[in-house]
Amino acid sequence: MDDAITTAFTSLIGLPCWGVQRGHGSMLTFEFGPPYLRIREPYVSNSPAAWIRERAARRRIRPCGAWHLFIFCCHWRIAVSGEVLAEDESPVDQIEAAVHAVDGQKLTMFALDAVTCTTTFAFDLGASLTTWPYADEIDEPWSLYQPEGQVLAYRSDGCRSLGSADEDPDRHVWIPVDQDVRVP
Repeated sequence: MDDAITTAFTSLIGLPCWGVQRGHGSMLTFEFGPPYLRIREPYVSNSPAAWIRERAARRRIRPCGAWHLFIFCCHWRIAVSGEVLAEDESPVDQIEAAVHAVDGQKLTMFALDAVTCTTTFAFDLGASLTTWPYADEIDEPWSLYQPEGQVLAYRSDGCRSLGSADEDPDRHVWIPVDQDVRVP
């Protein structure tokens, strides 16, 4: 069992998720805990894409939770009472309906299978989110941003890191997760 993962997700058990939404493509975000405003100041982007430069030049303000769960670069499935509502490759409207169904539900269980690198998040009103890696790619299926400014990230090769959210992720130390993790 991994203490960093267990400690982080123990704090989330019993908390409702809120602000659940689909990001770009099939990315998903979940907020947990008390809200605060995240303010990103304008900056100058050297991107060749005009829309990126325009977006960078604006101040962005959005409500965030004390904990922010980011699902990215993986396959995922959202089900309610065993019925699959959407998967990562589902049409946008189906994904939107699925995240709406999860929004407001309390996290009741977190499970990580160390062999398959599959993660399951279970919720109190019957919803579940299951993630599993893309074949032959090393990505980060999920990252959990925590109130004290740290980010716990899990990689599809079965390793995790815990480091400052302000630090370059390439500087984080990756530690193998050799045993299954289940909370509670």
